[in-house]
Amino acid sequence: MIGIRRAVLGGLAVVLAAAVAHADYRKGEMMFQIYGGGAGLSGRYHQPGVSKDEQDYADGGSVIGGQFLYYVADNPCLALGFDISHASFDSHDSNQLLLNRFTQSSADNTTGLAVARLVYPKGRVRPYIQGGLGVHHTSLTLNGTPTNPSGWNDTHTLETRDLLDEGHIGPAVEGAIGLHVYVTERFFIGAEYKVIDLIAKDFSPTAAGSQEGLLTTQGTTSESAIGFMLGFGF
Repeated sequence: MIGIRRAVLGGLAVVLAAAVAHADYRKGEMMFQIYGGGAGLSGRYHQPGVSKDEQDYADGGSVIGGQFLYYVADNPCLALGFDISHASFDSHDSNQLLLNRFTQSSADNTTGLAVARLVYPKGRVRPYIQGGLGVHHTSLTLNGTPTNPSGWNDTHTLETRDLLDEGHIGPAVEGAIGLHVYVTERFFIGAEYKVIDLIAKDFSPTAAGSQEGLLTTQGTTSESAIGFMLGFGF
């Protein structure tokens, strides 16, 4: 039993010693990290007389991504790089968005950004702020199914129809804050919160959507996400 305790304490000492040893960021160093977490989308339809809660483009979803950074300056400690991510959002269901229709709305987007990061370069815990500029592709779909016995007005059938189905490419602007905690000299874990403005032209309904009174809706929206990451420097 004493031998086991000594082995455990010895192992902990090695881990703690490794956690204390961490190299400061310096010009010329590089970093790679991957992350994943939860995400939300701010957009809504604009149907008159319908409550905001029934008009969301989508419910919460998930985001995954990766970042590569190269440190270009020591003081202040500045890194440049790129960030690629994909967010997929759960469908938002409603019986009130359109009269006598059950609707399901969903969205997803892929974003590529050139980023600049200002970071505290020393110690085990290193906070940072980050900004980015790039492009995104965001898609929005809405389908509907009649809930009344008479069905669709033109055919009196009950099949599900696409009422909106469009995807747009546009500029993306990011702001983020984050924190890295070094476990060893080069390996870290961390967390990041970011907001990305997704700028795009408006989404237009299909012919079936126009027949149902679905209005053209705002294409510019924003994504917010909080993710947890792991990475290493080299």
